[in-house]
Amino acid sequence: MNAWLYLTLLLTVSVWTLRRGGAPERIATSAILFAVAATIAVASNRIFGSREIGIFVVDMVLTLVICTLAMLAERFWPVWLSAILIVGVMLQLAIWYAPHYYRDVYLILHAMSAYPTLLLILAGTLRHRHRLRRDGHDPAWSRTARRKTPDAPAA
Repeated sequence: MNAWLYLTLLLTVSVWTLRRGGAPERIATSAILFAVAATIAVASNRIFGSREIGIFVVDMVLTLVICTLAMLAERFWPVWLSAILIVGVMLQLAIWYAPHYYRDVYLILHAMSAYPTLLLILAGTLRHRHRLRRDGHDPAWSRTARRKTPDAPAA
């Protein structure tokens, strides 16, 4: 994975999504931006030279945030994003417990989810914009996630 290409795409997609996306798209983008910054902060000098506990923790937090978003949002793309992140976390664990430590496999597996996450958020934002144009509105949260307001007392 070319880090500069990914960071350029991340910045481009993030600026557009933060300006034009709905609440779920903005939350997911913010979470990914935070995760990228946190990964850079906790990465060792020789990334994936050993088991990266810090990166694993960052990935777990990001996965939990996106899974929560998937349960609350009135969108389908966060479910796919959650699946990609869960598979990534599980593959990290599998590589840790492999008989031989495979640094290159670990690096590739961690990087594999980077581009699809951007594509999913981009697709989600495009769909959000399409629904706004078509319907004039696009509810961000599922009915079960919205606050229930008490009924007004009868007069």
